[in-house]
Amino acid sequence: MPPRTSGLQRDLNLLKRRWWVFVPFLLIGVLIALSFNSFAGKANAVASMQLETTVQQLTAGGDRGLRVFEAQSMASDPRFKQKVVEAIGDRKFDYARFSIALTPISVADGVSRGVLTVSIQDQERATAERYRAAFVEVFTKEYQAADGLYRERFITKIQKTADTFERQFFDTYADLRPKLEALNLPVDEMVRPRNTTAVSLLDELNKQEAELIRKSSEQEAAGDTANAAVTRRAITLLRQQRDAMADGGFPVELQAEIDHARTLNEKKHESYGNLNNAIVAVTSAQSDVDVSYSFSGGLSGSNKGRIAIVFAVTIIFGLIAIYTIEWLSQIRSHNQEL
Repeated sequence: MPPRTSGLQRDLNLLKRRWWVFVPFLLIGVLIALSFNSFAGKANAVASMQLETTVQQLTAGGDRGLRVFEAQSMASDPRFKQKVVEAIGDRKFDYARFSIALTPISVADGVSRGVLTVSIQDQERATAERYRAAFVEVFTKEYQAADGLYRERFITKIQKTADTFERQFFDTYADLRPKLEALNLPVDEMVRPRNTTAVSLLDELNKQEAELIRKSSEQEAAGDTANAAVTRRAITLLRQQRDAMADGGFPVELQAEIDHARTLNEKKHESYGNLNNAIVAVTSAQSDVDVSYSFSGGLSGSNKGRIAIVFAVTIIFGLIAIYTIEWLSQIRSHNQEL
């Protein structure tokens, strides 16, 4: 009498006899894996970048332009977009697929912190992660490098402002110069801002007048009438020279041109002062990036996911079919015996 077959052995024998049942379910599993993306959703690759910029040598307002808001704005710069597309290696890539959002943490003089979150979706998880990596790589470089876009944009903006005021001043100066020279007036002195701490020509003339008045008084007291008369004549000529330069002595149109030139001259100096302050800020600024990654969606977005789907469909439904066929076969045999 042959030994009794164990339950495990019976199952193995059953699988050997009906292994062909797995084949159609293997094909079905492949089809399901290939089409699963349509209802499993796209893969979403996310990077959270903790940004911090600290300006070590800060002048008044010198860091306006080196804050997290400007870092977010950099991501919209056409030059930055081009660098990301080049890093991806696909000229037809649509940069608008990136979703970029900024969450400021703290913004104060000399210190700026925030979290920049970038995400991108794709049918393939590996592709989404590759796009995300390209963005993070380019952003980190341009944010931290001494010659990166983050600092370059800051300096360029202030440089343009300074250049604009300088160009406007010299255009106005060129129009005004012949008019002042015709009046025998010192052009540079006339267009110099009045609110500077430097001693102006008018201030010097006032000092000279006070000195001549003192000298005239001394001469008259000493009975030196001849020299006193000469001194008084010098005072009269000096006053004429001073009054010719004083505001209010010109026609309204000419006075407006002079005031405009003085204002532009003042703004030109201020703008270049701001530019130098910005260069100091950029040189001493330290930018740090701490990146964390996450992923969601796209269950079948990788080869491993597809293999898992094929394996699950083949095994689960194949076993169900095998045991169903075996059960039906046993029922049919039993009915035939009856």
